[in-house]
Amino acid sequence: MADPCDVCGAAGRMTPLVEAGLPGVGPVRIHRCGGCGLRQVRPRLSPAALEALYDADYFDPAAAHGFAGYARQRQRYERDAFFLARELRRLAPAGRFLEVGSALGFLLAALAPGTRWEVEGVEVSAFGAWYARDRFGARVHAGTLEEAALPAEAFDYVLQKDLLEHVTHPRRHLEETRRIMRRGARLRVVTPNGEADVRPLQRAAAGRDGGDLPVLGQGHLSFFSRGQLLRLLDGVGFRVLRVRSIGIRRGLRALGVLPGWRGRAQVLRCAALAPPDRRAASGGGAPAAERRAEQAARIDAEIAARHRRARAWRPYFHYRRCVQRLAALPGALAVGQDFDLLAEKRRDDAARLAALPGALAVGQDFDLLAEKRRDDAARLAALPGALAVGQDFDLLAEKRRDDAARPGRRVCALPGLVSPCAHPRGFGARHRPRRIRAAVPALLPARPARPAAANMTE
Repeated sequence: MADPCDVCGAAGRMTPLVEAGLPGVGPVRIHRCGGCGLRQVRPRLSPAALEALYDADYFDPAAAHGFAGYARQRQRYERDAFFLARELRRLAPAGRFLEVGSALGFLLAALAPGTRWEVEGVEVSAFGAWYARDRFGARVHAGTLEEAALPAEAFDYVLQKDLLEHVTHPRRHLEETRRIMRRGARLRVVTPNGEADVRPLQRAAAGRDGGDLPVLGQGHLSFFSRGQLLRLLDGVGFRVLRVRSIGIRRGLRALGVLPGWRGRAQVLRCAALAPPDRRAASGGGAPAAERRAEQAARIDAEIAARHRRARAWRPYFHYRRCVQRLAALPGALAVGQDFDLLAEKRRDDAARLAALPGALAVGQDFDLLAEKRRDDAARLAALPGALAVGQDFDLLAEKRRDDAARPGRRVCALPGLVSPCAHPRGFGARHRPRRIRAAVPALLPARPARPAAANMTE
């Protein structure tokens, strides 16, 4: 394939790895790059196929594929928003926050009341963007990040949770992300561990019967390793601050280390996948507005049915936070279900290389850094005390040891330059005279005379 790799840039090195199925799209092939090992669906999906993949059924609780259980996670996103608001307040009192892949807007709805930051989102699903605007009044742009055409250097924090694996051009997407971020802005990316995603597919493909295919139920298109993510972010212009491996138990099951990957149905099978035109025509001829209202009502009912009062309790938030931290490992141990990365926008290398020392005055501008200096007038107005010509004297002293107050102690050293010692040991920088009592008796207080002993015969 002539299309280059998103990580290493190698062209024509993609080879087929495993065949799978995408709901609403049909059979696809996951390829592997011979240069860096990136696994990705090739050829890339067209905009029409992407729209069919993320149609209104993607978040429908009654749908067979997609993210049917998303409505159940409303309270989890409220808990995440509680701690995210604390993180934003530590960074700055106010700013602009963007969630790319905002889905139904659960996080945006919970985050806005808890912070003074401006929050908005971008969602490729037209239904998801409509639901967030209609139910929560959130500001959400429908379409991809590139289609949103947001202003440059406008955001201080960008969150992309479970998104990077869904975009068709990851490098192009991250370049657009960097463009809309201010210098020093934070980027948090949560994306699946590629090995934990692909290995169950390979197992299912090896044991399939007839024309059945393992199904990419949530529509993942790219499968990254830790090294590939770091290389991709660095190449785009981000500096990675932290990498963690999260979801350890689910990751170990997906990797086959622990039993249970078959029972959890992480890989589904179907004999035939509905083509895009058939799925678009489904719905019994009902108008789009009515069908959308019915799906929104089902989501609302699912949210209400799954709501638990205990999960809204603040101590429960902290309990779940502790559980999540205990289930996280350093990113180098790639055994979790997902990677959690925190990065910041790196200074543009071109601007850094274009800066020269100020002595070479050949640039358009000067960039200076200074500090307030001590007042020269006050400094010049001070002279040594021997020149007694000023209005005042400024003295600094310390309490001297009183030798006369300690008669029981022997004076053992005096400066060598004024030494009257009877037995000097040489004059030098370290000379200290000894035997002061024999040499200078006048320096020591006189001992009182002892009274004469009484006459025993008297």
